[in-house]
Amino acid sequence: MQIQEQKRYRLFLIVLVYIVVASIGIRVGVFQYISRERGFFNSFILALFLTQICILDGRIMGKPLSIFSYWLVFILFGIAVPVCIVRAHGLRGVGIVIAHFLGFILVYVISFLITSLLVYGSSFLFEDL
Repeated sequence: MQIQEQKRYRLFLIVLVYIVVASIGIRVGVFQYISRERGFFNSFILALFLTQICILDGRIMGKPLSIFSYWLVFILFGIAVPVCIVRAHGLRGVGIVIAHFLGFILVYVISFLITSLLVYGSSFLFEDL
């Protein structure tokens, strides 16, 4: 694949991760609970997408990951993905990781709040008062 195609594919995967995070927020907003199986499935999907992002990002930046480390990134994605991004981008990678982490939190909270307000109304906000 050409570099431009890889960049487009990486952007597509990043958008998919945000969609998965939003769908988790919507699901929690509706049901207020995620079953263990659903949580495992969500983690599995996020691990797949984030591992692929790390693999592509390393290739794009000229610092590819070893094929033997792919499974390690997949299993330890919560720790390994930020490490891979910082490894590929240097100090700028810390900013990238923090920006996307805050973006994930923002998307999750907004999707959760909007869904909860639509399903339960304003009583959801003032329930504990």
